[in-house]
Amino acid sequence: MTQNDDHVQHAWLLTRESDADEVTIELWTDDETVRVDGGDHEAVDGGRRHVDQILAKYTAAGYRIAMDYPVNDPEPREEPVEDDDPEPDGRPEKCPECGDPVVYDPRYSDDFREGAAWLCTGCKWGQWLTA
Repeated sequence: MTQNDDHVQHAWLLTRESDADEVTIELWTDDETVRVDGGDHEAVDGGRRHVDQILAKYTAAGYRIAMDYPVNDPEPREEPVEDDDPEPDGRPEKCPECGDPVVYDPRYSDDFREGAAWLCTGCKWGQWLTA
């Protein structure tokens, strides 16, 4: 992705044997920024939680993790960070529409609504969670 990796905390290399396509995912030392080279070229904030979602999406699309390795330590934080939106119980085993894996997004938003939701990594089916 870049020649200088001082900003990278962890990296993953995914490959797909059917067409030799490669995807590189970087979690930056700010513990929030995620960059994807290849695939959909995603750039998201949200940290390791989003990395897990991206990995699930690409493995469902036939990619496998060829390597993953730590690069640098995360930047120190002044106050401890707690997961204020832990994943609730009740995750669907798979998408009821297409059967692909489902991920949790505590801050999902569309044009009309924002909140916690289960989302399909394939067909983009979603189910809002109610409090």
